[in-house]
Amino acid sequence: MFGRTAVIGAAVLALSVLTASACSKSQTKTTIPVVWRNPDFTGEPFSNLFVMGVGRNADYRRLYEDNMVRALEGEGATAEASWVMFPDNDKLEAKNVFRAVSQGNFDAVVVARLLSVDDEVEYVPGKPPTSSDEYMSGYNEAYAVNSDPGYYRTNTKYSVETALYSIRDEMLVWVVRSQTVNPDSVGEVIQSVSSTIAKKMKADGLIR
Repeated sequence: MFGRTAVIGAAVLALSVLTASACSKSQTKTTIPVVWRNPDFTGEPFSNLFVMGVGRNADYRRLYEDNMVRALEGEGATAEASWVMFPDNDKLEAKNVFRAVSQGNFDAVVVARLLSVDDEVEYVPGKPPTSSDEYMSGYNEAYAVNSDPGYYRTNTKYSVETALYSIRDEMLVWVVRSQTVNPDSVGEVIQSVSSTIAKKMKADGLIR
């Protein structure tokens, strides 16, 4: 009933649809599209940092701070999470933090906050036919076109702002805005952001 061309074409089309569904989200990746550095800062790199996550969810705050501490220590710095001193979010006030960092021999504070979570629909165009089979690509144009169709995918982007304050210089030193695309969980966002930011601080000469 069905010709060889139609059967093969249908099979390839089905495979393409499955591939498009499996690739609807790309691998998680954190990039840093925005970086600002205070031109007035000429101090030495920091070695002992106080890490703060700003947010209403205490569990996410603790998860971020622990991940960031590990990431900074992995780059050679010393760091401490704010939840160790301030386990309750409502006690994380400016005057309390200032007193803690002043008495704790910290030389910098890292503060991060979630700016937004956005879904972006992206169209992924199909690839041109690459078949070397003259019969398949020449005789049946429909097969050639449908063998690799375009498709839409939704990318979820998490935007996080991370700021670095110098205690000894009493100034804002560095602010970055990172984007994490298509994470499987909030924990994956936190891990990816922490690792990327710590490496960027090291590369920018901000930590020892």
